[in-house]
Amino acid sequence: MKTQEKLAIDGGAPVRGKDNPLPQVFPRTIGPNVRRYVEEVLASGLLSDMIGRFEKAFAELCGTKYAATLDNCTASVHAATAAVGVEPGDHVVVSPITDYGSVAGVLWQNALPLFPDVDIRTGNITAEEIEKVLTPRTRAIIVVHFYGMPCDMDPIMALARKRGIPVIEDACQAIMAEYRGRRTGSLADCAAFSFDGEKNMPADHGGAVTTNDEQIDAAVRKFGLARGATPKPGYGRLHDSIGLNYRFGILLSALALGNLELLPEHTAQRQRMADLLSQKIAQIPGVHPPHVIPDTKPTWWLYYLRFDLDQFTADLDTLSAALNAEGLAGGPGRYYLLPESHTFLTDRGHLYGKSKFPFDYFPADAIPNYNPDMCPKARAHLNSVFRTFWTEKFSERDIADIAAIVHKVAGHYRK
Repeated sequence: MKTQEKLAIDGGAPVRGKDNPLPQVFPRTIGPNVRRYVEEVLASGLLSDMIGRFEKAFAELCGTKYAATLDNCTASVHAATAAVGVEPGDHVVVSPITDYGSVAGVLWQNALPLFPDVDIRTGNITAEEIEKVLTPRTRAIIVVHFYGMPCDMDPIMALARKRGIPVIEDACQAIMAEYRGRRTGSLADCAAFSFDGEKNMPADHGGAVTTNDEQIDAAVRKFGLARGATPKPGYGRLHDSIGLNYRFGILLSALALGNLELLPEHTAQRQRMADLLSQKIAQIPGVHPPHVIPDTKPTWWLYYLRFDLDQFTADLDTLSAALNAEGLAGGPGRYYLLPESHTFLTDRGHLYGKSKFPFDYFPADAIPNYNPDMCPKARAHLNSVFRTFWTEKFSERDIADIAAIVHKVAGHYRK
């Protein structure tokens, strides 16, 4: 039913105005023990075992044997990519809806990404779509749990095992998400996480790679922490391979350990409020809440609304502007479509200065035809989705107002 209430964008009163804004991600809540852990590190003269303590706690949280901390999310995905053996001339499957951090390590290894399409409802890749793009050169698969929603991992892992291809979870948005009773970080050969300031478990910046494979853990540490060096007793070290200094900081690990203690409570609140909003959004014609695959528990770094645009007189940008004016921050995320936004894949001359490497290293028939239309369902998903940051600060009153905002805007523009 079309509503007549005047929108804020047209001069009406907003549901949540500047005098009563919805809670935002920042400022972040800091764990009560952080100060004590930081003081402990300072008192030790930086000889603290805080990094090891955090790695142990994080591995236990994810249900894995190992966790190696690194400097940031991009470093974590890169170290994982190197650790599973990606080499120059390889192909690596990567979700087309993600951020630069998911693909950076592939390119630095002088490999090329392959972009499968997605489930249009979730924006996540599936085994069916992955299989369509596999080549004899495919060396790894990077699955991105976008929005904080787990991909359907069992079929993906069955396909990967059949083909002998290792799988990396990019769980940077999905810390503590669950899939069939298991947590992200434990669902594939290894997984990369982010502790950046805006993520669900903030430590200013940082990341980690989790795994149950001792060799992968050792390879991550050699590449990302030891800069490719191997200790040689009585001599020092031998740089028998290349690597990088992606080390995490001891003071950052104190912040991470203290904030990790808040994560279960914060995750549960994020999930409760997202479930409540989804129930309300499901009652609004033409607007869909996130599609959650069965037996999963997303952790909601982002929350999204998917519009059936043919039911409205406005396009996605107009709807987004109206939602913003009513007090709901967010908007379209079209730039998340990597084959479109990462133009160095199409001009092929701006990865290393003006060199065309690694493209000229590949035979012509091994270079994907990167273009915005290569993943039509991914593009359609992003062209119909309004996404907003999510926070554990939301209350039931806030959720009621968010639903009221969506109802008001959708009702105004409904055909």
